[in-house]
This record gives sequence, C-alpha cells and structure tokens, in this order.
Amino acid sequence: MLSNSCFDHLVIAVPNLQKYVEQCEVRLGVAAVDGGAHPGLGTANALLGLELSDEFADSLGLAREEGPSPLTYLEILGPDPEQDPALAAARLAGIIAPTVQRWAIRPDDFDGLVTAAARSREPRVHLGEVRDMTRRRPDGTVLDWRLSRRTPLPWSGIQPFLIDWKDSDHPARQEMPWVRLEKLWAASDAPAAVGSVLDFFGIALDIIALDGQEGETEGLHAHLKGPGGSWTL
Repeated sequence: MLSNSCFDHLVIAVPNLQKYVEQCEVRLGVAAVDGGAHPGLGTANALLGLELSDEFADSLGLAREEGPSPLTYLEILGPDPEQDPALAAARLAGIIAPTVQRWAIRPDDFDGLVTAAARSREPRVHLGEVRDMTRRRPDGTVLDWRLSRRTPLPWSGIQPFLIDWKDSDHPARQEMPWVRLEKLWAASDAPAAVGSVLDFFGIALDIIALDGQEGETEGLHAHLKGPGGSWTL
C-alpha cells in the first residue's frame, strides 16, 4: 500500500533522562531542549530537531517535506522525577541503556490509514488503539495530539506508530538544535514478515536477519550525527 506519510519523530528511551541528555550532548555536541512531561504516564522528554540525510530519505520511501526546517524531531524519553516511578514502568519496560524504542510517521489521512490497517489481511497490520494525548511544554503551551498505540510494541518497535498533531503546533517548530539521522535500520529474526508489514506503509527500511547469537535482540538501530560527533545505537 502506498500512503502519503512523512517521518515525524524517532524515540530514544533511556533509564535516566538527565543523565542521558548530558551524554547525548557529549556525543553529538548539542544540548536537547526540555520538551515537558506526560501527565499520568510517568515520563518526560527532551527534544532535538532531526534532519534526514539525503541518502536515507531517498531510500526510505516516505514523502519528503520541502523547506529548510522539516517537521521531524528526536525525542529522548525517560522517567519524570516529578511523577511516581511506577507510572513509567510500562512505557520503559526493559530499558537499561539508551535504546531506539520506536518511531512515528505522520499520514496525511490518519483515519484512512487506521481503517486500511483494520481491513488488512496479507499482511495483517495491527495498529492497536487510537489514543488522545497531551503534554505541557515548559513555556506553558499545551500540545494535543492522537496516536496509535499497541502494547507490546509491534515487532519490537520496528513497525511505526501513527501520529496526528491535530491543531497543535508541531514540536519541531520550537527553537532547538538540530542533528542528522544518517541511517535507521532494523534487526529481526523474521525479516520477511517485518518487511511485508513495512511495505503496507510504503516504507523501505533495511532489515538485518538475526543469526541467533547471544545478546542479539529484535529492534531498531540508528546512526546520528551532530556538530560534535556521532552516536550509534
């Protein structure tokens, strides 16, 4: 299936937000800005603008946005020290080090893609439920959006979730430093099955077949580059 969707954001989950925001600055040479907290979910985030390299963007298959500041960003997601740690347990289960946890695409027809997924058969694409979300930025602005959510993450986060920012100002419009996503790829012990699901979204992501070695796990990997260095996860 071909859909007119854009890359929206990439989520790096961390066990300690402040610690790994500082590590990110050391590695990439830029400081992520405070994005705000997710009330009732136990998490908060820090953000960087995210530019896709030309080579990666051309190969991915998604729609490309024009202009010098695309609406794409990197989210560093971790526990919010101002909330009950137990609330973050579900969203950050198993996170003991920085992990490329999941990624979002922004379709031009959110409802249409949700309906198409619900009707899909070969492959069967499970998006989960659609949820409304809010976040208050440090400047007091409240962002209101909806997304598809499935627990556990489908294909360990390799399958993207959908997002619709409704009438909210997109997070990438705020003032923040930018880094470049040079490459995003996946590892899976079922590359053909994962590939067929990504085909449904019109996505051509490199998928490496796991060979069963100890310590290998299914999931996403990324190579980021900033003015002060690079970071591969």
